[in-house]
Amino acid sequence: MADTLPPIVTNNPEMIVAGLSRYAVEGKLGNLQAVLAFLKNDDERVRTTATQAASAIIKENLISYYHDISEEVRTKLGQLLQSLDPRIIDEISKDLYGESNERRLRAIQVLGLLHKNPRIPEILGNLVKDRDEKIRATAVNLLGKFIGPDRQQLILALLNDPDKRVRANTVEALERVGNKRLVPILLRFRKDASNRIRGNILKALYNLGHKEIEQDLLEMLRQPSELMKASALWVISQITCCSRAIEDAAGLAFLSENEMVYRNAKNALTRLSTPRANGYLRYLDLFADLAPAPLPA
Repeated sequence: MADTLPPIVTNNPEMIVAGLSRYAVEGKLGNLQAVLAFLKNDDERVRTTATQAASAIIKENLISYYHDISEEVRTKLGQLLQSLDPRIIDEISKDLYGESNERRLRAIQVLGLLHKNPRIPEILGNLVKDRDEKIRATAVNLLGKFIGPDRQQLILALLNDPDKRVRANTVEALERVGNKRLVPILLRFRKDASNRIRGNILKALYNLGHKEIEQDLLEMLRQPSELMKASALWVISQITCCSRAIEDAAGLAFLSENEMVYRNAKNALTRLSTPRANGYLRYLDLFADLAPAPLPA
C-alpha cells in the first residue's frame, strides 16, 4: 500500500473539510485514525465530511488490498464501516456491478464483513445469477452464511451449474444452511467426477446426519487419481468417521510419493487419533526417516 497523506494541521473548518475530502479520494488506512478524530469536531460539516472520508478509506482499501489485510483487521474494519455509514452498501454496489471483475470479486468479499445489513442476501441472490462463473462461485459461497433453510431455494439450482467451482461452493453453502432435508438431493452427487465436489458432498452428508459414507470414502481412496485420494483424506481429517478399513487406507496413503496425498493422509491419521492410526504415524514416519536418499542422477 502507498504512503499515507500528510496530517491535517489546521483549525480552519474550510481547510479541514478540504483536507478530509482529499483523504476520501487518496487516503490510506494509515490516515484512518487521524480522520476518525474529526468525528467529534464542533463543526457539523467537518463531522459529516470525516464520516464520509473514513467510510471511503475503509471501503476502497478493503477492495484494493483485501488479501493484504489480516482477517482480524478486516473484521474490525467491516464493523467500523457498518457503524459509520449504514448506506455504504450503495457505494459498494458501484463496484459490484462495475467493469473490473477483480474489483467485483473483492467487493463481494467486503459484503461478507457487513453482517448486519439486511440487503445483503438479496444482492447476493442476484449475483449468483451472474454470467461470470467466478462471481457466481464467490457469491454462493458467501450467501450460505446469510440465509436459513427457508431461503435455500436461492442457491439449490446452482448444484447443476456448468462450472464445477460454483457447484463445489454451492455444496459448502448448503451444508452451512444445515437443513437435513437436503440429504436426498445431495446423495445424487456423491459419485461426481470432480474430486472437490465429491469430497464436499460426503462431508456435507455426514454433517447433515447421513453417516454412511465409509464405502464412498474407500472408493475415492482406491481411485487412480491423486486428487481424488487427497480429497477423501481431507474429508476424513474434517469429520469423525473411523473404521479399521479407513485407518488402513489412510495408512497406505501415508506412503504416497505425492506431497498432497501424503500431507492429507498425515492430517487424517492425526484426526483419527486411534491407537492404530497413531501406530501408522509413528512407524511410517520412522520408516521415512530411515529410507536411503535417492542416488544422484
